[in-house]
Amino acid sequence: MLLRPLPALLLVVLPLAFVLERPVRAPGRATGPRVPGGSTKVLTEDEAERLERGRALFERDFHRSSGLGAPDMNADSCRACHRDPFTGGAGGLELNVSRFARDNEGRGPFEDLPGGQTLSKLRPPHVLGREEFVPGGPDVFEQRQTPALFGGGRIEGIFEREILAHQDPLDRNGDGVRGVARRITIGGVVELGRFGWKAQVPTLADFVRDALGGELGLTTSDDGRGFALLSDADASADPELDDDAVADMAFFLANLPPPARTASTEPEVLRGELLFSGLGCVKCHVPSLEGVDGPVWLYSDLLLHDVWPADFRGMSESGAGPGVYRTPPLWGIRETAPYLHDGRASTLRAAVLAHDGEALAIRNDFDSLSAADKNALLAFLEDL
Repeated sequence: MLLRPLPALLLVVLPLAFVLERPVRAPGRATGPRVPGGSTKVLTEDEAERLERGRALFERDFHRSSGLGAPDMNADSCRACHRDPFTGGAGGLELNVSRFARDNEGRGPFEDLPGGQTLSKLRPPHVLGREEFVPGGPDVFEQRQTPALFGGGRIEGIFEREILAHQDPLDRNGDGVRGVARRITIGGVVELGRFGWKAQVPTLADFVRDALGGELGLTTSDDGRGFALLSDADASADPELDDDAVADMAFFLANLPPPARTASTEPEVLRGELLFSGLGCVKCHVPSLEGVDGPVWLYSDLLLHDVWPADFRGMSESGAGPGVYRTPPLWGIRETAPYLHDGRASTLRAAVLAHDGEALAIRNDFDSLSAADKNALLAFLEDL
């Protein structure tokens, strides 16, 4: 397939400052945006202390005595998985977690098994085996890569109308791309999912409660939103972490700074940015979305897309079937290998070439580029 001509408008090189994340300033005390776990905002003394409490909880090594690991767990701290290139980041293949279910060898229907889809990679010695591993049990598995959490507060502040404006579930413009927002009903109110590989989590506080229960086996209080593990069978009194701890951790995540671009002015990088747009990569990896603090340069539409072959077998959820995932933000991608939901791509080139489904035509266009143009596009990604 031949590369489509670049629109004339794209031949105008934009000022570099136009494509860089800009910190928001307010009166008070600042922690630098390049400091691991710092903030792009200027914080008051109380806020700075709150951020440090949240960071300490995120980095804390929990123990059985505090309720860790019942019935299962994937790690003993949040930092244990979210650590590359620093606290709050991504994780390597060795940190992947697994999900499992039954799809009757691909014939359907898809069925969750008792206990849900999560398959913990660590089981404390005092926990018995699980009943799912019996005849008629799981026959489809999926690895999940640890996502980087940088810029979570900026993502949470993106206007809903901005996300919805990029939807095209019926492909009315005929470009093959059919993004759709993940809608989740909580307490009778429909909210948009923003976090997680299937955009299954609306807010950072929800993300904290979900991860504490699903990854560490720690209980939290019932806030009525359905993401908390409310009780378990260990000897620790429930909830094992109180509401203040959850709020402090969510505040820490909300203040993790967005990754800054390398800001290279090399001609190859600038040409790669034009190619990224001209090929149509920006149809899903939208450069910026408007939020309460201005444009958020995350390179994602936060919508669900099917970018895998038709015979792909994986996890299914209400509103997000097998092969359907949220467009991952590309900011900071140069430091968060491996790539894709299961980490199967060890390089950015491999990640691009693994795209299928809605992205097949764009991948083919990339494959038709000259070696120099391919390298230029990848150099642009390495600049994010």
